[in-house]
Amino acid sequence: MISHVLSILVDNNPGVLTRVCSLFNRRGFNLDTVSSGHTEDEKLARITLLTKVSDDAGIDQIIKQIRKLEDVHKVEQLDNENSVCKQMLFIKVKAEGKNRQEIINIGKIFKVAIIDVTPTTLIIQIIGNNSKLCAFEKLIETFGILEIVGSGFIAMQRGSDAII
Repeated sequence: MISHVLSILVDNNPGVLTRVCSLFNRRGFNLDTVSSGHTEDEKLARITLLTKVSDDAGIDQIIKQIRKLEDVHKVEQLDNENSVCKQMLFIKVKAEGKNRQEIINIGKIFKVAIIDVTPTTLIIQIIGNNSKLCAFEKLIETFGILEIVGSGFIAMQRGSDAII
């Protein structure tokens, strides 16, 4: 399976996100992450999707179907070389005794933020690409991860070309 990041510019209307996501459901494709937010134009919103599809024909078909939706202005498939793609995670981890300092030291290497501290836990915020997030998660899982929540990926094409 190949990961694909789609950036979709849509009218900022109720139900647009549901209609776009429904296309994936009808085709039997899974959405790994979905994020949506306003753009520089209040009438438009940007939906960023991360999905895994087994072949290029499958993603091409999905893109064609998305383009047919009434509220969709533009769909772009972003690649790693010509775009910036990040996700934010909050990770709650057990942090007691000497483990607390070890977790903090590992966090410094990954440039995380400690956003909550209790006598027995830390909540860590980490922002990065998938490989950074996976590497950090793997290192701290031995301490006992209690909970993880992710924002979904956001992405933007590099350079002066705008998707609009």
